[in-house]
Amino acid sequence: MTTWPNPIVSPGRCQTAALGALCAFLGVPAAGAEAPYAVVRTTVAETLHERVYDFSFPSPDKSPWPVNDTVYARLVVPKGKARPPVVLLLPIMAAPNAWIEERFARELTRRGLAAMWLEMPTQFRRRPHPSMMSGAGFLARTPKRLAANFKQAVADARRALDVLETEPEVDGSRTAVLGVSLGAMVGSAVFSRDARPKAAVFCLGGADFTDLVYRSEMTGPFLAKLDVKREELARAWGGLDPLEHVGELPPRPVFLVNARSDRVVPPENGRKLAAAFPGASQVWVPGGHYTAILHMAWMPTRAALFLGDVLDP
Repeated sequence: MTTWPNPIVSPGRCQTAALGALCAFLGVPAAGAEAPYAVVRTTVAETLHERVYDFSFPSPDKSPWPVNDTVYARLVVPKGKARPPVVLLLPIMAAPNAWIEERFARELTRRGLAAMWLEMPTQFRRRPHPSMMSGAGFLARTPKRLAANFKQAVADARRALDVLETEPEVDGSRTAVLGVSLGAMVGSAVFSRDARPKAAVFCLGGADFTDLVYRSEMTGPFLAKLDVKREELARAWGGLDPLEHVGELPPRPVFLVNARSDRVVPPENGRKLAAAFPGASQVWVPGGHYTAILHMAWMPTRAALFLGDVLDP
C-alpha cells in the first residue's frame, strides 16, 4: 500500500502547477489553495490479462456522515499495452453489488481500455449506517440535501479524473465517462462542465433533472409525500443540469441508450439529454428501466467499441 500527496492542482487552487508543487514541498498551502490530499492505492490482484487496484481519497465535499466522505474506487488495467486510455464508470444508485459495472469494465479491458468504477455517495462502504441498503441515503428528505448528495457525486467524479491524471498505469490525458441510470445523470453533469473526458456513454439517463425526478415513478411519489415543491428543488439544483451548459465546451462524441417505456427516467427526459449534447447518437431499446437489464447482453460491448474508437483508434 502506498500513500502520496496528489500533485494535481484544480482550477482556482493555485495559479500554476509550479506554485502548487512548491506549496506541497514546503508543506503549506498557497493563498487560496487547499492542502494536498492523500490518495491510497492498493494492489488487489494480478492475473494473466490485467492488474487490479483499489483507491481511496477524500471527497472534495463534506456530508453529515464522516464515513461517506471517503471515496473508494477500483481500477482495472489490461496488460499488453503501456498506459492505456481509461474510462471512469459511474454506477446505478442502489444496487447491492457491482455486477453491472464489472461487466462494462470487462468489455472495456477486453478492448484495451482501463476502467475505474467509483463508489458514489451513500453507496457500499460509504453507507451512513451498516444497516442501510447501498445508495438508499442518496434520496434525501429535503431538496437541499438531495442536491448536496448529487453535487458531492459530481465533485467526487471530477476528483477521480484528477487522480487518473497522475496514475502511472494509465494515460490520464485520454479519458472518457460511462454512466448508468443515476451514474448517467452524474456523468452528464460532469461531462457538460469538464473538458477532460474525450467521449461519453450514458445509459438510461436523462436531463432537466427537476422535471425528471418529479416525473419519475421512483422519486415523484417520494417527493410528493414530503410535500417538496418543484421550485425548491429547481433552486437547490441550479447549475447542475447539462441543459444549463449547452455549448460551453467543444462538442465531443456521446452515445446514449434509453428505454422506450422507461418510467424511472421518462423518455421525454432521455430526449432532453440528447438535446444537451447536440450531435449525440441515441439508441432507443424496448422495455423499461429495469427490464433494460436484458440489454446487458450487448450494451457493454457496444459502449467499449464506441469509446475505443475515440480513445484508441
